[in-house]
Amino acid sequence: MARRGVALAVGAVIAVGAGGVGLSSLGDDDDASAPGTRASSEQPAGQTVAFVDAHDKPPKDWTGPVFRLSQDYPATRPGVGKAPWRKLDFRTQSSRYLKAVLDYAIEGNTAVDFRGQDNTVRTWFHAPWMHHGDKGREFIHGLTSERRSRPGELAPTQTQSAQNWAVSMYNPRGGFVLGQVWKNHDAPNPAVAAFPEGTVAFKLLLTSASLSQVPFLKGSLEWEADIDRATNSDPRPKLRLLQIDVAVRDRRADATTGWVFGTFIYNGDAPGNTIWERMIPVGAMWGNDPDRLADDGPLEETVINPDARPIMQHLGYKGRLNGPVDNPVSSCMSCHSTAQIPPDLSRPTVPGVVPSNAAQDVLEQYFRNIGARTPFTKGQLALDYSLQLQSGIANWARDRDDRLASPSAPPATPAKPLSASEEVKVAPVLR
Repeated sequence: MARRGVALAVGAVIAVGAGGVGLSSLGDDDDASAPGTRASSEQPAGQTVAFVDAHDKPPKDWTGPVFRLSQDYPATRPGVGKAPWRKLDFRTQSSRYLKAVLDYAIEGNTAVDFRGQDNTVRTWFHAPWMHHGDKGREFIHGLTSERRSRPGELAPTQTQSAQNWAVSMYNPRGGFVLGQVWKNHDAPNPAVAAFPEGTVAFKLLLTSASLSQVPFLKGSLEWEADIDRATNSDPRPKLRLLQIDVAVRDRRADATTGWVFGTFIYNGDAPGNTIWERMIPVGAMWGNDPDRLADDGPLEETVINPDARPIMQHLGYKGRLNGPVDNPVSSCMSCHSTAQIPPDLSRPTVPGVVPSNAAQDVLEQYFRNIGARTPFTKGQLALDYSLQLQSGIANWARDRDDRLASPSAPPATPAKPLSASEEVKVAPVLR
């Protein structure tokens, strides 16, 4: 039987539920003194049926931690609140800028083991629909499967491939946008995916690599994770924190992309009394240096911290910023710039990483400076550098397509007619 794809009108709600979602204007206020940085206590912007937490429910006799999606999204946009990085220049003070962002991200989160909804300083939020598929959120910490590290990519002593798993969170201003995009749980609205000034997102990336394979991981944060999808209540494998990524919507970068991306690597041999003090900034980037594609001249929109070089086995393309887990043929900003959704979800997505042996014109596409809220591909719907939104919408669409195609599935929510005889081809991003 022919499967049906999901279609939508450009600038409107994706496909389909009854009662669509209206568009809203999201300006960039600069209210650093606005009272209260915690999310609004009003009812969440989403519907009453909660998003799914994880790929699997914990076993009946499980006594360890259980992940809960932080999804009580603010109904109104919060003020910027405390934002110490805004006093620093990311171009000339990049390490201090990144450290200020990291301190902001972990404040209140380390005390609650990164359960964002329990943070007493400010609430942090997860993007929904990251539970779906083989790589979806495991039930202990909400980690999703990332790119595997090949031998030698993490350390000279690494002789075995390593799994990497990650969890991301957004601050209240970013959480507000997540809630607006997913206000109708059965009709995500990419037209409102416009993150305001002061949005911060961060990602913890943990690896299965052992200490004998990557010795500098000694003393790092360790989490149990259900990476093997076991069905019993036995202890799960332990992962170690290797990398932290941060992204900041900073209007001082509007001339290039409007975003500042940064990456940290853990170094157990570095000075510091805590795990977080031993997180070393790898560098910052606010553009792809498109004028440096044809030569190996010094980059002007990436700054790499020399203190990280001794333990970094690779960076990104021609020295652009990437973390130890990331693909060395790309860069943080190049990958995230592909975040978009086609109006017709039967059309395939653009690969998140530049193809191998790419011709010059393809390299120029992937290493352009694309402004915030601008699609990578003309005619598609920009998701403002959020691969979490792209993956979530792709997962939602594929799940819906599976349900519509199954003769035994319960009927889906009544919807506008779907495009005929084409399956959903939009897919989550692979780094």
